[in-house]
Amino acid sequence: MAVKRYDVAIVGAGFSGPILAAKIAEDGVNPKTGERLKIALIEAGPYLRGGPRPGYGSPLRRKVFTNLEDGSASAFAWPREPYLAKLVGGSSLHWGAAAVLPTRADYLHWQKETGVDWTEENLRTGVAEIRREFNIHPFPDQINTRGNQLFYEVAQKMGYELKRSEVARRNCIYCGFCIDRIMCKYDSRSNTLVTYIPRAEKQGVEILPDTYVEKILIEAKGGRGIARGLACRTDGSNYEIQADQIIVSCGYMNTSLLLLRSGYGPKEWRGNSILVENANVGRNIDGHPPVPAVSGWFDEPLGDGELGSVGGYTMIHDSRPDAEGRLRLSASFGSPQLPSEAALHPFAPLYGREHKRFMREQGVLRAGAISLSVVKPSGRWDVDPNGKRLYRGDHSLTLQRVQEGREIARGILEKMGARKITPINIPMNMTPQVRGQHMVGSCRAGVDRKTSVVNPYFESHDVDNLLICDGSVIPRVTSGNTGTPQASVTVFAAGRIIERHFKR
Repeated sequence: MAVKRYDVAIVGAGFSGPILAAKIAEDGVNPKTGERLKIALIEAGPYLRGGPRPGYGSPLRRKVFTNLEDGSASAFAWPREPYLAKLVGGSSLHWGAAAVLPTRADYLHWQKETGVDWTEENLRTGVAEIRREFNIHPFPDQINTRGNQLFYEVAQKMGYELKRSEVARRNCIYCGFCIDRIMCKYDSRSNTLVTYIPRAEKQGVEILPDTYVEKILIEAKGGRGIARGLACRTDGSNYEIQADQIIVSCGYMNTSLLLLRSGYGPKEWRGNSILVENANVGRNIDGHPPVPAVSGWFDEPLGDGELGSVGGYTMIHDSRPDAEGRLRLSASFGSPQLPSEAALHPFAPLYGREHKRFMREQGVLRAGAISLSVVKPSGRWDVDPNGKRLYRGDHSLTLQRVQEGREIARGILEKMGARKITPINIPMNMTPQVRGQHMVGSCRAGVDRKTSVVNPYFESHDVDNLLICDGSVIPRVTSGNTGTPQASVTVFAAGRIIERHFKR
């Protein structure tokens, strides 16, 4: 079997892998020789090459990213995980680019959950870098809709504190096609493919696309392990990568599954035999359970339909000093929608000429929604012994806050003058099969191996030469999507990893 040799092998080129590769290549050296590191960045999906030209895009990506719902985006999804993208750049290519950086409560929850020293002060440099590299800025005035502005004014008069949403975009024309996993053909949505991949390649990082890592080669002895390399497959052939340090950055689900395939995890796992035990692999997954939006129907259009508004105003609502059960409410009024979504809108006629008129006249512009999310829920997901993800816990606080959020949303819509409002008394069932969004924590960091998988320096508690950095290490979900928080943690992680492993 062929063998390739590197100083560092990074598995996964999504949100975290490219940042780690670029930062370690720029600032790290081989600790034994002082020479430049030989780094491999491995990705299971393809590499759509082309220089960073935000607002225009590369010829290849303009051709592949078609702005169609049934177009190329679905071709890059992982099986059974449609919201995880399999290509260089990963899910940073199809996230909504709503930039919700960590709040003070998020930092405190990380520290409280597992004892990590990931404080606001310690992550300040990482947050500043991501704000700069991803061009994070408030939603522009030019694309604010009349409906969103009305929401802001009414909610403020009712005593709520609102904030203009921030976005991570550059030279964006706000066409509105960046909805629901459709990738930006103009490269305007900030992502690691156009920010950190060029930096990594400039420093000699070797990118290995279309390469599936079957397992980490772990040598076990006395209950501990040493990571020696990776068993890889590409173009139907198998080969081995050997590396002094292996960093796994495959995302909250694929990282835990890779560890389990490699024999690292809970002893009751029914897949490959467990060589090194850690009961927390695939456990303690935090995220945002799905909550239906509350929609309103108005007499007049709330926008002109010319620009795709993909943001507006948001508000955080806490009922407890510790921010458990925190609600996030986001407004979307007067925005055009994809035809498949508009056709199934709660206020769209079911069929016939009325439905045709609704679609032709963009009736959806007369509608608006307040999206609800319990961003600090009480439940957790686990990967069970058969590899299925199950939701568990006491959901009483989550359900209570959902109903409170619905009542807040209904009150705002009534004050805005909505003629119809969707019902708010529909029961929610938090079954084990519930799926969530913005998942983190399946290999969470912490000071105690009894409750975590890696230490605060991103090093495995149990396997030497193995580090993990992606959404899986974040102890608690943040107060919005996890894109920019994860990227900020990754910049922070790169500094710690370089200091402990790649300094002479």
